This record gives sequence, structure tokens and C-alpha cells, in this order.
Amino acid sequence: MSRFDLYQRIVDGDELALRNAFRTYGASAREIARRIIGPDQADNVVEEVFLLIWTEPERWASPALDVHVLRIARDLSLAARRRGVTPATAALELQPFAIHPDQATPDVVEEIDHDELQRVMLRLPDGLGRQLEDAWFEAQGSDESSLAEAIATLAESFHSGRMVRREE
Repeated sequence: MSRFDLYQRIVDGDELALRNAFRTYGASAREIARRIIGPDQADNVVEEVFLLIWTEPERWASPALDVHVLRIARDLSLAARRRGVTPATAALELQPFAIHPDQATPDVVEEIDHDELQRVMLRLPDGLGRQLEDAWFEAQGSDESSLAEAIATLAESFHSGRMVRREE
């Protein structure tokens, strides 16, 4: 089922669609939360993410459901960590955002072999993998030329075929 179909079914109140969205995107959202706020609060963040999407899908989601789940997980984790509060408390002040999906862009959460992505990031020279993470999570500790080099290394891994789509 596509992310658009999941979104539309969630808007229509289909609990099975929410479960499917959780199965599809929950582990990636938890990994983002774990890296930002730690393992003790990661499950709470993911719970809040899907609660927001379920209770107000028109406000918290869009047909780019994969992007929204991961972005809410990131924003909620950062807010909870910075303020030193629970994810539920941080969610009260979190603001939704608009991302309109590009139909030509694949749902990368489902299609990328995340284990291989981690291996490639660990092979990046001079901590560039960490700089990519910092840029993604907080836009700190990275300069433009280092990021460009890291992204070029990742792109080369994709193009060379070393990093392939996950086999089902």
C-alpha cells in the first residue's frame, strides 16, 4: 500500500491503516528518537507521533506520510530533549508543518537497505557520517564542504550498486 493510500485511509478513520503505517514507519521513527532522546523515551516519542497522526491526520500528516512520521519523531524528540520534558508534554507545543509530496520521489523508508546505509556512513572518512547525522538532527557541527563530500560518498555507494534496495 502506498503512503498516499495509508494517509487517505487514516483520514477516513481506518485503524488497520494506522497499524500498517506503524509497521512501515515505526521502527525508523523509533531509531531517530533513540538517537536524539535516548532509548528510554524513544517508544514514548513514537507513541505520540502516531497519536498525533491518528487524532488529527489533516493537521499532522499528508500524502507524504513517511516524511511526516520521521519529521514529527525528530521534532518531538528534539523538543522533549531541549526542554527536559516528556514527549507528551512536548507534543502540546509542537507545530505541524506542510510538506507536499513529489510523486516522482520513491518512499525511501521502505526501499533503502538501512543496514547497508549504516555501514556506508561508518566508512565515511573523518567522522563525516556523524556530521551528516548532526546536520539532519540539529544542523550543528558541520560545514558545507564536509557535507558535500559525505553526500558525494553516499551517492557513489548508491551508483556503484554497493547500496541496493532492500530485498523482500
